[in-house]
Amino acid sequence: MGSPLDSTFGIWLISLWFQALLQGCGMLQAWLYFHWYSKDHWGIRAMVASLVVIETFQIIVYFQVTYIYLIDNFGNVPGLLTIHWQDSIQLFAMFLSAFIVQMYFAYCIYAFLEKKKKVIPIIIMVLGLTGIGAGLAQTLITIRMQSFKQLGSTKPITTLQAASSCLCDITITVSLIFNLGKHKGRVKATNSMLNTLMVNAINRGMLNAICAALNMILFLALPGTFYFFIGLTLSSKLYMNGALATLNSRQHIVKKAQMSDPDWNSIQMGNLSTGRSAAVSEDGRVHIIVNSETRTDSDYKKQTFVEGML
Repeated sequence: MGSPLDSTFGIWLISLWFQALLQGCGMLQAWLYFHWYSKDHWGIRAMVASLVVIETFQIIVYFQVTYIYLIDNFGNVPGLLTIHWQDSIQLFAMFLSAFIVQMYFAYCIYAFLEKKKKVIPIIIMVLGLTGIGAGLAQTLITIRMQSFKQLGSTKPITTLQAASSCLCDITITVSLIFNLGKHKGRVKATNSMLNTLMVNAINRGMLNAICAALNMILFLALPGTFYFFIGLTLSSKLYMNGALATLNSRQHIVKKAQMSDPDWNSIQMGNLSTGRSAAVSEDGRVHIIVNSETRTDSDYKKQTFVEGML
């Protein structure tokens, strides 16, 4: 015979186990990132550090409130319905992590696109701001609540937050696939690298979108239970791991592309187009024409920030 707490704190503990597992993976990836890419742009390093701090704070608070429910209030069944401030704080931490990752990819897509095609990044930004705004509202509402029995009153704002997050992840994924696909050409190694990046984008984006959809569907379909925790509490950890896996896989993707085409770096000089050209006049003399190209410091900084994000 199952426990009456299976659908509530049973799911709570299962979510805690998965969170701890994903947190460990994220910490390992963060260490590898700072070890391998210590010279990355400070903006990328700051994003990684922020994700690690926020997600570490979130799981500490989640464990603390779990201790309060199951140890400090052992045997106090009515106390299991009480919403503590830690519940609301760790909830907002999850929304904040998702927002940081979404805005990072929005900026990268903005940098990749032409000046006249900036609609997609704007859509991503609007969806991301809607998600974090709804998440903040949801946090403030739950702070004023006293019991989990009142969670049903948050259906509109919860649905808005989950739906906007799901649409944002789908938009990011589709945009990355479309823009990466446009750069395919005749070079086998380049195509191999782009295919790998596209598969990674699909895996990362769809997993986050599925979690957001599960959060919304289970919250609406199974009221009075914590089954929606499966999608809610794991999403921020997946955002952190997905972003770090993307950053850490750069060298591997390049090496894999080089192995698929050994002649990738062997370019025939006759086919090489440079800024210097030669012309032979009728009298047999060679005239050298040199074209110079300049790049501003702002262009360099912009490139170094977004380079390797995929």
